[in-house]
Amino acid sequence: MKKKLITAFLLFITHFNFAQIVMSAKGITPDNVCSNDVQFLMERRAKPIESIEAIEKRLNETLSFSKDNISFEGNAKIQLAVNCKGEIGGGFHVVISSGNDELDNQLIEFFKSVREWQPGKKNKKKAVDSWYMWRVKILNGKISLDN
Repeated sequence: MKKKLITAFLLFITHFNFAQIVMSAKGITPDNVCSNDVQFLMERRAKPIESIEAIEKRLNETLSFSKDNISFEGNAKIQLAVNCKGEIGGGFHVVISSGNDELDNQLIEFFKSVREWQPGKKNKKKAVDSWYMWRVKILNGKISLDN
């Protein structure tokens, strides 16, 4: 029984490590970063100072696409770099498209307005450049964030 649990645990960890590799940002060179080593962090990742709920509320008030297209359903993932000082380091790009280029562009422009961040940290103390991903769901004319 112990061997089965250990095997399951190792497979679980391996799955998450593989997911990190898949989320590559090859060819994306963010500006304003402290070094050329922008990292994917699972723990102690960068996060906005403003609450996700407040950002989601602003997002729904700002973007008209979802209200104008109530029957539209989709998911999108938008990635950006946050530098070691907690500043947006650029590198905004669509990882998974919502299925509508206009909406994807509106989402990127909106997420550029989220300016205050806590930087990601490595080894619990060193601030580093890191990637952050906004996970967006559009359903029934409402946009929700799964962050």
